[in-house]
Amino acid sequence: MPGAVHQTRGVTVGRVGPDPGQPAPAPPTGRASRLARARARLSLAIRALLHPEGLPSEAAAQLEAAFGSVGRALISGGPGRVGRVRAQVRAAPPRLLDWMSGQVLDHPAALYDHEGVELLAARQGRSIATAMGALQLALVAAAAASTLEGGPVLALAIDGAIGQVASVVHGFCDWYNTGSYLARRLAEQGIRVDRSEVRRLTNAALMSRGKTIDQRALGRATELRLIRGWVGRGLVDALPFGSTLGRASPRAAARIDASDIPGLVTRMRAEQAS
Repeated sequence: MPGAVHQTRGVTVGRVGPDPGQPAPAPPTGRASRLARARARLSLAIRALLHPEGLPSEAAAQLEAAFGSVGRALISGGPGRVGRVRAQVRAAPPRLLDWMSGQVLDHPAALYDHEGVELLAARQGRSIATAMGALQLALVAAAAASTLEGGPVLALAIDGAIGQVASVVHGFCDWYNTGSYLARRLAEQGIRVDRSEVRRLTNAALMSRGKTIDQRALGRATELRLIRGWVGRGLVDALPFGSTLGRASPRAAARIDASDIPGLVTRMRAEQAS
């Protein structure tokens, strides 16, 4: 029968493929292909930034939960995306420290001396710097493949937002190193503390400026200043050779060694009871 489709051994025999009368679908243009590749590289680089070497996988998972959508937000269309990312960066650190306070008490890093803290901080710093370099290259490629709906000004704003994320990641690493070292020292001296106490002591060790932990830094407002410092350095840390991060935890470890930790714990508890 004309136009019939014949069956042979259960296989339909007939026309396969597009109708010759219809044009074949156009392959992706060069610009679209470049933009897709740049977006893929950007996503991979952001994931590398959120999984720095020397940070436990559980902690990296917390970072990814907090900032995993940053890449998608930055490269998606629509106004206000940089502002939304900045708001996300500002809101995340307290939640991250809620989790990390328990982590350093239950599973501190194997840091028993100042050299160990320096080596771990250096390893984390190299990992973050490598990820930032890849991020900036991917951002340049994305800018070249699209208009970015704002050109160079928006590209700089996006770079600053990524820098803020990197600054928080680096601060989170410094906090983990310092809190772990402090937890080891407390255990050696037989001092038991709770999550809020190790959090305040760690914040004070990072925010003090002298050779010992400043008792005035034990206040709860210290954490707000610490987080503002992480977020505020974001643009500087996005610039080549601009970062001053990576030295905080070795300095804090030196303050811990030089301080009267039992006396600080006693003072903190007395103030809390009064």
